[in-house]
Amino acid sequence: MNRKGVINLFTFGIVLINALTIVAFGSSETSSGNTSTSEKETAFDPGSMNLSVKPGDDFYEYSEGAWIKSHPVPPDKTRYGEFEIVKDRNYDRVKGIVESAANNTSAPDGSLEQKIGKFYSMGMDNATLEKQRLDPIKGELKMIANISGDSDLQTVSTQMMEYGLDPFFSMYAAPDKKNSKTMIASLSQGGLGLPDRDFYFRQDNESIKIREQYLIHVARMFVFLGDSPEIAESNARTVMRIETRLANASFTNVDNHDEVKTYNKMSLEELQSFAPGINWSCLFGSLFCPDVTEVNVRNPSFFKELSIALQDESIADWKTFLRWKLILGTSPYLSSDLEEEHFDFFGRKLNGQQEMKPRWKRVIDAENEAMGEAVGRVYVDRYFDHDSRVRMQEMVFNLKKAFGERLQNLTWMEPETRKEAFKKLESLDVQVGYPDEWLNYSELEVKNDSYVMNVLRASKFKFYHGPDGLDRIGRPVNRKLWEMNPQETNAYADYNKIIMVFPAGILQPPFFNKDADDAVNYGAIGSVIGHEMTHHFDSQGRKFDASGNLTDWWTTQDADNFNKNTKVLVDEYNRFEVLPGLYVNGNLTLPENVADFGGLTVAYHAYKLSLKEEPETIDGFTGDQRFFLSFTQIWRESNTNESLRTLVLTDTHSPARFRVNGVVFNVPEFYMAFPNVKPSDKLYRTENKRPVIW
Repeated sequence: MNRKGVINLFTFGIVLINALTIVAFGSSETSSGNTSTSEKETAFDPGSMNLSVKPGDDFYEYSEGAWIKSHPVPPDKTRYGEFEIVKDRNYDRVKGIVESAANNTSAPDGSLEQKIGKFYSMGMDNATLEKQRLDPIKGELKMIANISGDSDLQTVSTQMMEYGLDPFFSMYAAPDKKNSKTMIASLSQGGLGLPDRDFYFRQDNESIKIREQYLIHVARMFVFLGDSPEIAESNARTVMRIETRLANASFTNVDNHDEVKTYNKMSLEELQSFAPGINWSCLFGSLFCPDVTEVNVRNPSFFKELSIALQDESIADWKTFLRWKLILGTSPYLSSDLEEEHFDFFGRKLNGQQEMKPRWKRVIDAENEAMGEAVGRVYVDRYFDHDSRVRMQEMVFNLKKAFGERLQNLTWMEPETRKEAFKKLESLDVQVGYPDEWLNYSELEVKNDSYVMNVLRASKFKFYHGPDGLDRIGRPVNRKLWEMNPQETNAYADYNKIIMVFPAGILQPPFFNKDADDAVNYGAIGSVIGHEMTHHFDSQGRKFDASGNLTDWWTTQDADNFNKNTKVLVDEYNRFEVLPGLYVNGNLTLPENVADFGGLTVAYHAYKLSLKEEPETIDGFTGDQRFFLSFTQIWRESNTNESLRTLVLTDTHSPARFRVNGVVFNVPEFYMAFPNVKPSDKLYRTENKRPVIW
């Protein structure tokens, strides 16, 4: 889940039904030729299995062990699995789009094609990058150097926030959790360079090592900025001291995903009194939001400490801190020495990635972040099979029906709560392929001056005009705007908007294949649909009613029953050892684990509803077996140990192995599908240890 209450199916790296006119350019390929792959290639392959392992001892290894062994992590990745394979396919497709735009010198100035092409061309111009080095950000460095007091400090940090650099905190528009029809200004903790606040305090050897390496990295960056090695080391220690202070006041990752704890609405006057170290009226005025009267402060304790720190840390130290935040945010888009140093710590040391992605992929990542919907409009026109939408709608109908039947038959839920749950299920809006309303990029400037400034200008455009842009504060919530690009291999649910979104990028094999049998599709994309559907009823999503408002609509007894069952999941996942001495955080991953478990359960019953006759046995596997094998296939992946460690410490998703083993052994129908799974097997769970949630 990110700061806006959006729940992603999957976290990468270590970041509708109405007709519309598609803007296309360059040569177009037919969708049928680019989205359909033969079932033989996409349905479950028995050759991926490790039959030396009993399914009851480790179903993940039994199903995918041979594939994982033969697919080590490539040197330019931190993990490798079906998500990465499909993502690579989409990289190739997007490459054709942006190269076509870059090569079209006759594209009208200001057109989407011209902006897409110019952004890509500037990013690929290595010679200019090497020649310019720090020149593109010299204006920002001078601005920081000229800070002489508190007023200057606030002005400069606010301008950096506009560029998406967020030196102290982030600000954006989000639905008011208790008035979900209106967008409100929201403030979120920030200021940290390491992935999570606990990285600053954990005392295990690996965490201590990471902090030591981080200090070295920060010092090297200051040397690039022109400091002597001695001053650079001193500056790195200043950065670490201030970041540690801010980390100490930050929410843990568990609290930061708590929808109740992160709702603290204040009037502007209350905020000014609470955190007087910032002139809030001046800040909102300088951001063209002078009419803001109330704000949701996600973590008040952080802003209280930041307010104090701004007063008692010296201006000289804050200038050092801002210089670091500037180079931290811009180094991936500057000359190769700066980009390599950034990658060496955040890619290689922190996540075990041995090589950078090819430059064209790195530029595409930046372009997808900068103007992804502009690229997505062309992607949809070329590659989205619109027949997929019809098949998806059929599957969604069956999943909703199956979820309803599950609700109706829940023995632990009282009629009053069940009635409200049905209302919420009915209100869920499913959006497939591409958004019903596209972002207007007319105010986005893409110039020939430098790659990094194009990135920063795009960040500023999104800061004001994106789906959570400041110009939406005080306006009605728009459920048609997406938080993901159509070309992404992912999906998400939004608690406040009561929507589920399935971009075109994930609607391809092995996740979805309109030519495959129902067992394969329901085990794969069906479980994804069920996952996002269940998110609206997970440990956090259940706190929102059918209108998307944060409210307590459960009886006390039902809430107790739900918490008792989810506690079983917390305890189960807490026992999963990922690396020696490192265990899954059952509380942090609970919403995703509930969604995985509920999603697979609902998908199975929806699969049964879809059948008009008994499915045939294929490759020696029954329909039910192929359902569970297909589910496992989409989660198969290899990982570096470093990326696993970072994932466990920061991510709401469990590692893939446990997204499978932690789920299937709680599903009664799994034991019927694989009757050779016996009580003596390692992961067999007796009925009294299997939670019943949805």
